[in-house]
Amino acid sequence: METSEQLRKRLERVQQSAEEDDVNNSCCEQVSRWMQNKAYQLFAYTIWDSLISGFKPGRMRAIELMDVKPTDKVLLIGEGTGLDFECLPSNINKRTLKAFDFSPEMVRQSKMKAKQFGIPEENCFVGDAQKMPFKDEKFDKILFPLSLASVPNPKLALSEAERVLEPGGMIVIFEKMVDDEATISWGRSAANVLAKCTFADINRNLSDMMGKETSPLKITHYESLENKQTGLLAGQLGYYYRVAVLTRKEDYPDQPAIPAKLHAM
Repeated sequence: METSEQLRKRLERVQQSAEEDDVNNSCCEQVSRWMQNKAYQLFAYTIWDSLISGFKPGRMRAIELMDVKPTDKVLLIGEGTGLDFECLPSNINKRTLKAFDFSPEMVRQSKMKAKQFGIPEENCFVGDAQKMPFKDEKFDKILFPLSLASVPNPKLALSEAERVLEPGGMIVIFEKMVDDEATISWGRSAANVLAKCTFADINRNLSDMMGKETSPLKITHYESLENKQTGLLAGQLGYYYRVAVLTRKEDYPDQPAIPAKLHAM
């Protein structure tokens, strides 16, 4: 049976979901999402792995920050073609590892990689980050690997991630993000028109995605990946990518929260 507090939180999420759906169901958002889906179908079988391979150092850094223990249950949200599997630590529990993506074509590729790394194929599946098919407090470590910027409603996705996070767990985000108080250039704004229709929104800010003061989560680590990526594409774009760690405020009340910007004290 749910406690009154659990029921209250669930009702708040349902209400939030309904309100956010009204916003995201606009014709513009639907067209953008449809075009993004088509682009991912093409990417999955062609250039995706080659295009994204240079981001491996960022993936490894994000997974390092997760500090995975053998008993941890790990969730990868928006796993894509399974490029994170080769970066996972050897001590990870592969039976409880779950990985999903909204693109069926990406999931087909991830299933093939899962088999290579001894991960049960059925642990990779099609899913929606905004409405996860899990019970509350299910996972110890959660990773968004270059995926949060592709979710139509990132605030709802983070709310869902918090819902399925075990007490004392952590959420790690590896993504292109705009820092707090940063000014978005006209060139980046213009580029985002095309980016949103092909792979992701490149102008999102983590504080805004969390809901700022209203979020039960807080940022405890935030770093740049500038000069840490490899390859022609990732090497040039590393300046725009960040790795962040989120925890529940109530789980770590003595741990200071930091803003979503670099060199924050």
